[in-house]
Amino acid sequence: MPLIQRKGASVTDSAGIGILAFEVASLMSKLVNLWHYLNDKEFDRMMREEILNSIGIQRLVANDNEYLMDLVLDEIIENFGIVAQSVARIASKCTDPIYHRFEHFISDPIRKGSEWLGWEYRLKKMEKKVKKMKRFVTMTFQLSQELEVLVELEQTFRRMEADSAIERVKLLEFQKKVMWQRQEVKYLQEMSLWGRTHDYIVRLLARSLFTILERIKHVFEADKVAAIERNNDSKHLNTIHLSRSYSSSAHTQVYSSEISLCGLAPGHVGRKTSKLEQTTDGNTVNYKQSRAQHDLNGKYQHLKTKNFPNAGPFKGCMTAGSDSPILQSCKPTGGGSMRFTHVHLKNVSKYGKLNGEALSCSDKVHLKLLLFSSKRVLSSAPPSTLGDAALALHYANVIILIEKLTSSSHMIGLDARDDLYNMLPTSIRTSLRSRLKSYAKSLASSSSYDSSLAAEWSLALAQILEWLVPLAHNTIKWHSERNFEKEHAASRTNVLLVQTLHYANQAKTEATITELLLGLNYIYRIRRELNDRVETAVSEAPERGAKKEHC
Repeated sequence: MPLIQRKGASVTDSAGIGILAFEVASLMSKLVNLWHYLNDKEFDRMMREEILNSIGIQRLVANDNEYLMDLVLDEIIENFGIVAQSVARIASKCTDPIYHRFEHFISDPIRKGSEWLGWEYRLKKMEKKVKKMKRFVTMTFQLSQELEVLVELEQTFRRMEADSAIERVKLLEFQKKVMWQRQEVKYLQEMSLWGRTHDYIVRLLARSLFTILERIKHVFEADKVAAIERNNDSKHLNTIHLSRSYSSSAHTQVYSSEISLCGLAPGHVGRKTSKLEQTTDGNTVNYKQSRAQHDLNGKYQHLKTKNFPNAGPFKGCMTAGSDSPILQSCKPTGGGSMRFTHVHLKNVSKYGKLNGEALSCSDKVHLKLLLFSSKRVLSSAPPSTLGDAALALHYANVIILIEKLTSSSHMIGLDARDDLYNMLPTSIRTSLRSRLKSYAKSLASSSSYDSSLAAEWSLALAQILEWLVPLAHNTIKWHSERNFEKEHAASRTNVLLVQTLHYANQAKTEATITELLLGLNYIYRIRRELNDRVETAVSEAPERGAKKEHC
């Protein structure tokens, strides 16, 4: 039976929230950001342009659009659940007992959801409430600033009172300033969240949450209809983009076969498609079925692979057997947004949602909210990812440093090289040393470095960084926003974890970074050799001139 609120309870039955206003303002700021994020046009643009068609996400995370949408839904539900749990805690202080039941909905949204039917706002009313919450956030933030000013003024006034040398006229003038500041604070307390009751606040937040929950169902249900079509379109566009952006000769000479096998290096004319690529790209349905089976049973039907031929002039630098960690990373990894443990499967079975029946979008959203209430985390990264290894932020800093050095390779000094090398983990150092030795053997017969190959390396590095750097910058931005959330609550951007290195495959990312370092090393050496030649020519010029004069 739907719950009905007592009229007038939110106005007269409880005291103002007081100092709790600053926490509530932060919650409102998150709700406002989430509401704007779920705008139909904004959400569709973000999914299409920034996630589903992102080359970096397709290569390092996944090229399955439904899986990527599921990761986005995970983080949105997690953000929603964090706010909802805070609202439930505030609701325990309400006078109207109806709000005490909000906690029951968060802990069991599938069974308790029907009690809150009709609590969501209509679209136009929600837009008005969003504007109201923005004003509350602004006024409350201003209140916090004016309170700090008031504290400083009062401390100064007390010091002046204790100082007998201060003239009474100056003391009275400063006292008036303090009184004016107190009036300003009092006015802001009345206009902000400070004086609002617990019932009023919880009613506004709870109804907004239910409205946002319906919006989540709407945008993901609408987006799911075009998921398969987008999946095919993104692969087609990716193929076109790669074939245009990479030259055949540059790719053949620069990229190693282990990168190509994992889909990190773009396709080029004349390259044979490996059996592994045919399996993972050509049979998308089988991949999804395999992933779904792992989500429920914790097992995978592993793909069978064979040894692959190495390609390029440096083919002796790497191996690509079935035991290669790079090849292993190409297989579907366990995890994803619907990772059910044995306990969770028991909870789900109570509602009869997984016995051969497809979950509706509404059921899926409620189920994820139920899982969040028990796990508190939905966006945990699967095994073999940078998020699982807690390396996402560190690798982002490495990539950005490589970007800086690549853009000004002529300025690279020993200190910069040492700083970069010291940032590398053991796995990349080992791989890099092995690859550098192989390159040294391949180039031993050559008396000098090939300038044309250096140009190809420069082009290849620029093209890799073009899709890799955005993930690195998003990673740093995501972490910085969380670290300074209180100070910048109203200036959040809509960067999701799927747009960062959090879900990136660790082996693929390390292989890409190694490739960047190899190219950077080659470019550095060829430019150093050219500089040495110029210096030698300059130093020999006076000697030749002196010999001519002598003759």
